[in-house]
Amino acid sequence: MNYYIFDLSKVSQAQVRAFLNDKARANLTGGIYLWVNQNNGHFYVGSTLNFYNRIASYFSLKGAYGIILKALIKYGFDSFTLVLFFVSNVTREEVLHLEQSVLDTWKPEYNIQPCANSSAGRIMSEESKAKLAAFRKGLNHSEETKAKISASLLGENNGRFNKGTPIYLYEVHSSKFELSASFPNRARASTILGIPASTLFNYIKNQMPFKTNGVECIISYDENLDKDCFHYR
Repeated sequence: MNYYIFDLSKVSQAQVRAFLNDKARANLTGGIYLWVNQNNGHFYVGSTLNFYNRIASYFSLKGAYGIILKALIKYGFDSFTLVLFFVSNVTREEVLHLEQSVLDTWKPEYNIQPCANSSAGRIMSEESKAKLAAFRKGLNHSEETKAKISASLLGENNGRFNKGTPIYLYEVHSSKFELSASFPNRARASTILGIPASTLFNYIKNQMPFKTNGVECIISYDENLDKDCFHYR
C-alpha cells in the first residue's frame, strides 16, 4: 500500500488530476482517501475504485455531501490536505472494509455514518483478509502516516501558515483603541491567543470585547480601528 499527501494550498487541482492519470496508467485506481481540514484537523474518509473520477467529482462539488460538502464550501479546497492510499488490485469489498478500519480507528469528524456503505455481512476471501490485516496493522502500529499528515498541518509546513486575511488585536482604553498585535489570519490568532476558532470568529463578527491576560480587547479585520466610529454589538 502506498500513500500520497497533497497540500491543496500548494498543489493545484490540475496537478492532482495529472498525478491520478499517471497512477491509472500504472493500474493503480482504487483505495481510500482523506480530506483533512488544515484549520482544525477534522477529516473525512471515503473509498473508491476510480480515484480520478471520485476526486474530480469532489473538485466540482458534485461528489461531496453532508458535513464534508459544507466544510469544503466554507473553508475552500486550499484549506484542505488530500491524502490518497492506493491499494493494488483492490475490490469493492476490500475498499469498504479498509474504509471501515479508518472509521473505527481514527473516528473522522466529517463522516456522518459510522459504517462504510454495505460492507457488513460479506464473506471475505483469504486474500482480502490478508490485505485488510496488513492495512489495520499499519493503522494501529505505525505512527508514520499520522505523523506525516499532522506535520503537513503544522507551522510553516501548512500552506496557510502566513496566508489569509490579517486581523488586528486592540486594547480597549477609555478614550481610544490601542493596537496591541496583528496576525496573518484567524487560525494563527486562535492558536497564539488560545481562543477556539469558532469563539474568535464570533468576537470578530459581533464586535464583542473580551479579555486576554486580564486586559479588555477587541479584535477586528480593520487595521485602523477608531473607537469614535466603533459601535459595540
